[in-house]
Amino acid sequence: MKHKQRGLGVFISYMSTFANMVCGLFLSSFLLRALGDTDYGLYQTVSSFATYLVLLEFGTGTVMTRNISVCLNQGDDKTLQERLHKNYSTIWGISLLLSCVILLVGMVFYFSLGAIYSQTMTAEQVVYAKKILLILFANIIVSYLTQNISGFLLAREEYVFSKLIALIRVILRAAVLVLVITLFRHSILIAIVDLVLGVSVFLITFIYNKRKYKVKISLRHFDKTVFKTSIPMCIALLLQVFTNQANSNVDKFVIGVMMSMESVALYSIVQYIFTAFSSLATVPVSMFLPEVSKNMAKNLPPREFTQTLVRPCRLTVIICGSILCGFFAFGRPFISVVYGASKTDAWLYTLIILVPTFVDMTDAVLIDVLDIANKRLVRSLALLGTTLMNILMTVIFLNLWGIIGAVIATAIALMIGNILIMGVYYQKKFKVNILYLYKEAYAGLLPFQMIAGAVTFAVVYFIKSPLFALLAGAVLYVVLSFGMIWLFGLKPDDKAWLKRRFLRKGK
Repeated sequence: MKHKQRGLGVFISYMSTFANMVCGLFLSSFLLRALGDTDYGLYQTVSSFATYLVLLEFGTGTVMTRNISVCLNQGDDKTLQERLHKNYSTIWGISLLLSCVILLVGMVFYFSLGAIYSQTMTAEQVVYAKKILLILFANIIVSYLTQNISGFLLAREEYVFSKLIALIRVILRAAVLVLVITLFRHSILIAIVDLVLGVSVFLITFIYNKRKYKVKISLRHFDKTVFKTSIPMCIALLLQVFTNQANSNVDKFVIGVMMSMESVALYSIVQYIFTAFSSLATVPVSMFLPEVSKNMAKNLPPREFTQTLVRPCRLTVIICGSILCGFFAFGRPFISVVYGASKTDAWLYTLIILVPTFVDMTDAVLIDVLDIANKRLVRSLALLGTTLMNILMTVIFLNLWGIIGAVIATAIALMIGNILIMGVYYQKKFKVNILYLYKEAYAGLLPFQMIAGAVTFAVVYFIKSPLFALLAGAVLYVVLSFGMIWLFGLKPDDKAWLKRRFLRKGK
């Protein structure tokens, strides 16, 4: 039953991610038209300003999942409930402390806002912006605390509940915002709607968690040992957020300084598609953490343990390989239709980054291994090194080759830091046979995805209409890729595994 829940959870997660993208595009267009450039721009400015507080969250939701998963697989049932109480209460204690820190830093933001935006906001706009900021602070803290409950549920292999709530929230948010902004055209209502939905999700999730699992939050259960063992992972996740933020902005910043705003706009397309791809690629990872925790607790021999990681990697290849080869096949008309014919250069730039990202994401389930072993800091340091390398090479390569130089710099940094260095670490530290893992992950999948992509690209190349090329390419690629994979690529046990987890009850 838990296997079926995981399959349904992955499906709902992708539905939620897709709905978030579609609703995000629709709402950005609707809100801009409904509120106007000034009011909507004011909200976006304040929202971006408040988002920096997210850096102070330290990833306690992920720490909760890791700690509870370890507790559940330690094998001593007599002390299980006590250990659960200690871990639950300790991580909540850390989160409440960090919430106070977020609030204090938020107050500094609040009183500094007028001085920071004195050149671009009127006195009335500053007063209005401060009201929005206070509501955003509350929403950030509520959303942050909700991650703890969701992390606990994930550790208990509750794959559906939180994901379903997230999907409903995305759709409900879009519907409510359209209704409210149509009736009352004030940008502060965006923050109010988000806060009301955030509090509702928190209460529903908290009540569900408390009634089903009877875990209590109590200061007397705060445990110094749990606190000490949780801090390295918290720091690692903080460092990872910083490096991700830097990676998301460094290329655009350097391009803006060295080239032009038009070049930044073009690179922003590349960055958006790359971010969307990375988000889709990492959806299944956290779902496998409880299973990885169980397998690590068994102390399996290296080859047998590596074998347990093959199917999660194959699932990633099915999803990410399909997106990558599909983008190769009909990505050019996609960009032409969505962003305009003048932006089709972004297709090649995006492909250059997506290829190493796909290779990196192939073994993304190993992030769960790092989390269970409390070694996430190693990856965070590798990401930091990748970022510094990216910055240096971006400056050099931009001077040599322009935008494509920045793209190549990012791709090389990913290959060296995320793939080579981390691959060697996994091999040495956890005895995971990386080459075997990649070979098994790609077998019967990637070759057919590449063939389907190449055939579709050849057909699309001769279609003049971008819209027709996009539609025809998408249909042809899906039929060819999944048809060949199902008929020739998947082994009988692969098909049985997919059916158990996604179509009917698993044992």
